[in-house]
Amino acid sequence: MTAIEQDPVTTSESDSAGAVSWVTVCAADRIRRDRGVAALVAGQPVAIFRLSPVDAEPEEWCAVSHIDPDTGSPVMARGLVGSVGNPPLVIPTVASPIYKQRYNLRTGACLDRADLRLETFPVRLHDGQVEVGAPVMSA
Repeated sequence: MTAIEQDPVTTSESDSAGAVSWVTVCAADRIRRDRGVAALVAGQPVAIFRLSPVDAEPEEWCAVSHIDPDTGSPVMARGLVGSVGNPPLVIPTVASPIYKQRYNLRTGACLDRADLRLETFPVRLHDGQVEVGAPVMSA
């Protein structure tokens, strides 16, 4: 696991999901494929994953809470990245390093226990930088 430490750059914009504050985390080339990195985004611990391309699809980026929902431990970036299903219905997953529950990296749903879920965050590449979206809190 790599913890990303740098002063974040934040921009805000609105989309169909509401106002999002985009926080620049690091250069995209600092994150290895099929590994997680931990970062603080708007004070929240986030696990960011860069996923290898599957078939003709491009690589994919996902961001979920770094906190294991079963134990409350900040470990999800250290989880084992995998997938379930066959193309074209491949679901990228991360397994908690503690009790090995598998989570859908796109939705945060636990595939092994319906009562567990990871919070998900929008993630994008902008000018070679990884940006993670955090909801803008209205005053």
